[in-house]
Amino acid sequence: MFEEIPVNIRFHYHNILSLIMVGVWVYFGYRAFTIKDNKYRYKLSIYLIIFCLFQELIDFINRIFLDPVYLFSIQRDLPFIQFCQISFYFALFCMYVTKDKTNYHSYSLKHFFFDCSFLLGFSGAFQAIITPDFHNINNLLGVICIQFQHSLIILSLIWLMIGYGYRLQFKGLCYTYLMINLIVPFALLINNYLGVNSAGEMANYFYVSELPTVDNYFLNLISQHPSPDYILYMQPIIICYFLLLYLPFIFINNYEKN
Repeated sequence: MFEEIPVNIRFHYHNILSLIMVGVWVYFGYRAFTIKDNKYRYKLSIYLIIFCLFQELIDFINRIFLDPVYLFSIQRDLPFIQFCQISFYFALFCMYVTKDKTNYHSYSLKHFFFDCSFLLGFSGAFQAIITPDFHNINNLLGVICIQFQHSLIILSLIWLMIGYGYRLQFKGLCYTYLMINLIVPFALLINNYLGVNSAGEMANYFYVSELPTVDNYFLNLISQHPSPDYILYMQPIIICYFLLLYLPFIFINNYEKN
């Protein structure tokens, strides 16, 4: 559980967990659809939030104390400043503040948080499940944590969509794209200020200093350009990703309005 394992074994366990989590997504989607009692549904939301936060705590404990190889540092391990973490905590916020079916008579903060979480989750977290980056993930517990971190984002979004009626809005897409591009210059400054850790690894929050080395054609193509130049080349890919994710909601939102 705690000792270092070979990379191929990490992929093996990650793939098994991913298949299990697909079943969990389906089950929770079904439960969200069938539960009619708002108080009971909200109670399950709180349980899910607690489990998500407990998983985050275990991940930090593993990185700091249990993983014999991992080097914990402020250059790599500050919380809340990765896009997947934004998606993760925004989804938890939505679950916490939503006690009944949501409505779209007015666009509020919780709607933006859902839209942002959805776009970052299904473009980033879902990609991380398909092509995981095991850099600095050394033991089985680390593999479990990184898989859960991303799968729980998708699970939370399914729960919010089916159980509470959240739907992606086009204005949320625009706000999220704007937010990402506002974050980037600050992320570059933070990474530059933090520099490198004792292992020679540079700070890389929001992946603006270096793209993850995963089996993704577009990322591998763009990574041929140095930072921060590749951020410009990322723009059309981000826009296409977001529009593709919004496409089914054009029909869903129009259908539900009528």
